[in-house]
Amino acid sequence: MTQDYLAFPRLFGARSVTIDVTVWHKHNSFLPVRLTDGARLNPSGQIWRRFHLGEWEYKQDPETLDDYEARQF
Repeated sequence: MTQDYLAFPRLFGARSVTIDVTVWHKHNSFLPVRLTDGARLNPSGQIWRRFHLGEWEYKQDPETLDDYEARQF
């Protein structure tokens, strides 16, 4: 009985401990995040993130001239 119980989790196969998702996807955060290039966050510009080598990486699209002008008014 004990041997059958211990063999049960192996029926589903081994699971990977770390998942590496290298695809950037949109992220909306209420808290400030640290960008990979060390730049400061813009008030506008989409934030992107990916899970790479066990930690989240963040980057931001540069602010366009239209975004800057819209923020002024």
